[in-house]
Amino acid sequence: MHDEPIDPALLPSLPTAEDVAFYREHGWWISPVVLSEEVLDDARHGAARHYAGERDAPLPLAGGYLDWTPEQGAMIRLNDYVSLQNDELRALLFQPVLGAIAARLAGTPVVRLFHDQLVNKPAGLAGAASSIGWHVDAAYWQTCSSRAMLTAWIPFQDCDEAMGPIAMVDGSHRWADNEWMKTFNDRDLEKLEQSFRTHGEGVKKVPLLMKKGQVSFHHCRTIHGSLPNRSANDRLAFAIHLQDASNRYTKHVDAAGKETLHINDLLVRRDANGRPDYADPDICPVLWEEPAGA
Repeated sequence: MHDEPIDPALLPSLPTAEDVAFYREHGWWISPVVLSEEVLDDARHGAARHYAGERDAPLPLAGGYLDWTPEQGAMIRLNDYVSLQNDELRALLFQPVLGAIAARLAGTPVVRLFHDQLVNKPAGLAGAASSIGWHVDAAYWQTCSSRAMLTAWIPFQDCDEAMGPIAMVDGSHRWADNEWMKTFNDRDLEKLEQSFRTHGEGVKKVPLLMKKGQVSFHHCRTIHGSLPNRSANDRLAFAIHLQDASNRYTKHVDAAGKETLHINDLLVRRDANGRPDYADPDICPVLWEEPAGA
């Protein structure tokens, strides 16, 4: 854990009670500008180094996770666990304001990393090749006991509609029965929309148009995705998946009777009962802890 305090100038940018109420009603929230040009430009440089094959620290796993390399060609670039391998992206991860915002939104005294992902939607991909299917993060986290987890999404540039920004299905975190949606790579957005279990509510899709330095946060059960990048520039973003204090490993068996495995289960240490420890400080470090007496 880094003990660096929040810049006092950023304290007014933390979510108010009204902002927290908005997040709990809608399942998402956009911060003011809270990240500096310097931090984001350094992170972009780190991303370029990562794409070039440079690693500042080895990941103690040979494969099994997403790790785009140039040999894979023109496609959406997905690279997991980059903060554990790259100094500049780790510095972005540990910006205190990110954990502090997440803690307020989730109502938790402690925020830990679950895992992270660098996502690049290159310009020039044809058709729907740079769209991201409507999906639910919690669908990929069935071994997690908490359903208060959330994701911070950080664009490295302004994101207008042409760039295919992240988009939320407003209020969908309150709908039951959508945790089957492991559909990140399904490009047929219209077909996916027909499969939403809305329980009679209307579907309102909200693209999150953001300035560089803003960060969006969404609930782990919020349905989200994005349209293709139709701009002349790559859309580079960093997704940080976050645990609240209550989250623990829980055994999960799928419909076929097979025990579910998350890559974290191969990376983290074991607890006293021999189960994966999602509080392992090396893999899932604390990003924010409420100060004593707060």
